[in-house]
Amino acid sequence: MNRNDKKGFFDSFDEKKDTTVSNLSSFTPSQSIYYGVPGCGKSYEVNKVINAELDKYGVADKEYHKVRCVFHPEYCNADFVGQIYPYVKPDNGGVEYRFKPGPFAEIVRRAYRNPAEPFFLIIEEINRGNAAAIFGEMFQLLDRIRPEDGPEELSGNVYDTGWSSYGVTNIDVNAYIRQKSTDNPEKIEYDDSVPYGNEIKFINNTAVRLPPNLSIYATMNTNDQNVFTMDNAFQRRFKSKMIRNVLDENSAQYKTEIDDTGVYWGDFRKWINEKILLPQTAVLKADDKCLGGWFITGEKINGVDKIKKEDFAEKVLKYLWDDVFKRNKSGEIFVKDDKVNSLSDLIDAFEMSVGFESFEKIFKMNDVDKAKLQKQANT
Repeated sequence: MNRNDKKGFFDSFDEKKDTTVSNLSSFTPSQSIYYGVPGCGKSYEVNKVINAELDKYGVADKEYHKVRCVFHPEYCNADFVGQIYPYVKPDNGGVEYRFKPGPFAEIVRRAYRNPAEPFFLIIEEINRGNAAAIFGEMFQLLDRIRPEDGPEELSGNVYDTGWSSYGVTNIDVNAYIRQKSTDNPEKIEYDDSVPYGNEIKFINNTAVRLPPNLSIYATMNTNDQNVFTMDNAFQRRFKSKMIRNVLDENSAQYKTEIDDTGVYWGDFRKWINEKILLPQTAVLKADDKCLGGWFITGEKINGVDKIKKEDFAEKVLKYLWDDVFKRNKSGEIFVKDDKVNSLSDLIDAFEMSVGFESFEKIFKMNDVDKAKLQKQANT
């Protein structure tokens, strides 16, 4: 197929695969939340797992099989599932109201119409929005039929392992699943039924369920401030996986230099995380405050990976001053003198100094601390 033919390209996905065969691939859907400190690689790990699964099934166009969204305080159920919008027809044809799918409706439709392939809904920052309110009634779809539950027959359809245990009646999502093509807004047609294997026929009054070939992955930053707390009822429908805060000392990211200071990012991160975890610094939820390996990244400058001073100051130092050490209340980290009394003082002292003195001007350090930060200079 000519990939430059946009309409033909997208219509090809809407063509139903051979779903009349009884030996569809057996999928085990996953619902998992990957959590950890800022910059520990949560999204990277999610992508790695999903791409490995898509490779397993020989999927070439990976992007079509993933839909990604980000929860935030203003995100709502209509954004997530879909909502009715006015549509202005061409050539003064008037206005009609149509369903505009959200990420949820979009990925559900793709999964129903391609039952032999895996699909994934990815929710970034799931705790930055009110997850229970955003899912709304779709919340009950998160319960899945387990192997020991046995199949359930309803209205001639047989739902087996991996399907949602319960259905939700939503005429808009139902119609969108049955919509023949999504590429031509001027011509909308619907299938009377959409088969999913031999056991399921999705018709105009069929309740929506999550099919076995649809998995949900989410990420959660454990240090986010002013976020929504997910209740136990919501959390228990997901598996949780902590992403360990590790960084390979031989990696390019570890050896990224912080401007002209002679300090590797990896050495600084390791040193400051040790300080964060010390009882005397009095950091609440210290584990969650630590810096992840990819909290900040550098750029190539004259062929060397470097983090610019201003980037380090505005991102790392600001985070440490405002969020971790709370303006140095403990007095254990930052220099205590008349020259560093505010964040602007801190940044000025760091940026205006040269070499390793940039750190000496702002951090309280003994000889052991200096040796830890200057490891690369001593090798």
